[in-house]
Amino acid sequence: MELITLPNGLRIFLNPCENLRSAIVGVWILSGSRYENDQNNGISHFIEHIVFKGSKKRSGFEIAESMDEIGAQVNAYTTKQYTFFYVKALDYQLLKAADILFDMITAPGLDSRDIETEKGVIIEEIAMCDDDPDDVCYELNEAGIFSQSTMAYEILGSRKTVSSFTAEDIREYMAEKYTPSRMVIGVSGSFEREEILSKAEEYFGKLPVSEAAEDFYTVPFNRGIYLKNMPTEQNHIIMCFPGVAVDSEDLYPLHIATFVLGSGTSSMLNRRIREELGLVYSVEAWLGTYVGGGYSAVSMSLGDRGEERAIREAVKIIADFPQKITQRQVDIAKEKVIAGLIMAGENPQSRFSSNGRTQLLLSKFTTDDEIIDAIKSITLEKVCEVSAKYLDMSLCSFTAVGKVKKEEEYRKIIESATKEEGN
Repeated sequence: MELITLPNGLRIFLNPCENLRSAIVGVWILSGSRYENDQNNGISHFIEHIVFKGSKKRSGFEIAESMDEIGAQVNAYTTKQYTFFYVKALDYQLLKAADILFDMITAPGLDSRDIETEKGVIIEEIAMCDDDPDDVCYELNEAGIFSQSTMAYEILGSRKTVSSFTAEDIREYMAEKYTPSRMVIGVSGSFEREEILSKAEEYFGKLPVSEAAEDFYTVPFNRGIYLKNMPTEQNHIIMCFPGVAVDSEDLYPLHIATFVLGSGTSSMLNRRIREELGLVYSVEAWLGTYVGGGYSAVSMSLGDRGEERAIREAVKIIADFPQKITQRQVDIAKEKVIAGLIMAGENPQSRFSSNGRTQLLLSKFTTDDEIIDAIKSITLEKVCEVSAKYLDMSLCSFTAVGKVKKEEEYRKIIESATKEEGN
């Protein structure tokens, strides 16, 4: 891995891979809902869409046709913390693909008719997500625990904010966020080093030096009960706890804890709530990690018949987890997590995405060997320690979407189950 920093502060990493006949070029940008405000929420995602509608040199159709003409695969996505554009092409077509991608990002056309058209597309995307109770529950959970911070904003924005965007709004936001210090370019696969560097410098080297990106603030965690009624067949539930930042020393021990608790068919929650009691189709534990903080979560979807029983069982398992977890469970989880890491790392695109994200957010690269060593060193005692610290029922936040009960009913269920386990 080679990291190059241009005079204007833009970082480029190169990862040549032997025995490949293709390459991928990506551009990561510190542009996401975390950096937005009440008036422009959703603009990062909107920009991700609008650059595909055309540049100053190419129309949207010409971009699409040119990519198809060389057999390239191009896409993008936006998160709370960054936007990622990428194109994958055969090695002999890579420069053409990179030229189109870089042109889109640095010189979008921002035609007013295209902007109005894309507003309709994104409003339909918002409607699609609003119809999915899983999505609604996830967003409601984050809006609640992250309230009073920009981390609470939805990536897509709202119908109101999306409808308000103008070409000038987009230009101003891109001038502020699409700057060298907030960007990372990566290239991986089969490519000619000097050619791809020259192409990157052609488009990005002329960008003016900018101020360093702002520091990430500490992510809040606001405990509460967050409910939304929807006409669904199942209720969708998230029990949420404080978590860790993406660079925390507790990250891997907590990852092992959540794996034992609720990842895979042998997990505690799955064995009890699904396999023994038959109350759910699926129940899982997972982590939401960001720069500056995060959360741990247990989620499940089920009908009203078994809802109270399932919540009570989950509370009992979580509350008793630090005392019940065994060395064998930790060993199994470590092996499974390491295997997943290695298998994912053998997918060049997965490794590439991880490298770019880590460089953008943390200004470093982390090798598989470093992660594997960290996981192997985790002890049962450490897992018990982080479990007691983070998976604490007194800190639990609760979110439910569907034909939900009243807030006080859920509060009583959780509190009584916690007290029973405490006795």
